[in-house]
This record gives sequence, structure tokens and C-alpha cells, in this order.
Amino acid sequence: MIVLLFLLLLAALAGVLGLVLKITLVIVLTAILSVTALIGVAWLAWRRQVRRFQRAGAGRLGGTTIEVGRPSRDLPAHDDRY
Repeated sequence: MIVLLFLLLLAALAGVLGLVLKITLVIVLTAILSVTALIGVAWLAWRRQVRRFQRAGAGRLGGTTIEVGRPSRDLPAHDDRY
């Protein structure tokens, strides 16, 4: 903390205190915005996973075992019965 105050005093004596404060403000605001964006993305991803988990659980508890989606058939490429 004392080192920061000393650096601010040196910047004031050199006449560049305004520039130092502007650069510091840009760095701090960028860090805050980055952290906020990361928290927002993490929140949306978490909500999506919870909803997917709830839908999967509701399908199992609903009594039906039929999966809804594209049908998949495991038919052989050639019929060897004949």
C-alpha cells in the first residue's frame, strides 16, 4: 500500500498523475468487465445444464421409456436370410 502511495507521489511530482490515473482506471474497469462477463457466461451455462438435467430426469420419472428424437436403426447392410 505504501509502495502505491509512493508511486502516486512520484507521478504527481513528474506531472503525469492524470495519465497514470486514467491508465489505472482503464485497467481496473477492464478487469471488472471481464470478471462480470465470465460470471454471466458461467451462470448461463449452469442454467442450461440444470434445465437439461431436469428434462432428462422428468423424462425418466414421467413413466415413458420412449426417447424422442431421430430414429436410429441398427439394420445390417445386407440381408443374409435368403
